[in-house]
Amino acid sequence: MTIRRFTVLAILLAVSVTSYMVWRGNEDHREFPEKLEEAIRLCRMRTYHDPNYDYEVRYPSFFEQLPDSLIDEPGFSQFRYWDNWVQIELTTRVVPNEDSLSTQEGMKRFAQLHHAKEQVMQDDSFMLSGPLYVNGSEITNYRYHSKYVRHRRFWFVQMLVYPVNCERAVRRLIQQVDDWRVWRSMC
Repeated sequence: MTIRRFTVLAILLAVSVTSYMVWRGNEDHREFPEKLEEAIRLCRMRTYHDPNYDYEVRYPSFFEQLPDSLIDEPGFSQFRYWDNWVQIELTTRVVPNEDSLSTQEGMKRFAQLHHAKEQVMQDDSFMLSGPLYVNGSEITNYRYHSKYVRHRRFWFVQMLVYPVNCERAVRRLIQQVDDWRVWRSMC
């Protein structure tokens, strides 16, 4: 092998190794919850307007909206994020207040139904949060945070479901649920 070939091969090898090291060095080595927190903090929020009950809800632009064609419940909307075996859902629904419950009575009933550990009362609404239960069984490592707004004979409900290890990452969404006013004119 001539000295010239050896020099060319050495240079190609050096360039390849350097390129690989630069490429590997640019990878984001943060844990998934940190990456998610940044994505939620920096993302643009979209607004969904429900045609049946005229409420509005905001959701992150990178969440997927469940198509209306898959929904048979008037007033229901759902926005999801699924990645790295993590699922986050933001759901809104309208529930009849058939017993004409007061806000305090509604909070007591729904807190018991959803195994709420935290409860916060406001004038015409309340927030609940706790471990997530589905069909009476606790879903390990998942929580929910919800807001119920009483209006006439209905409860307007927004619920965020998220993994426990992503609680810090979804702070912006929890605050948004707490601040939800249902109708824009009420803001």
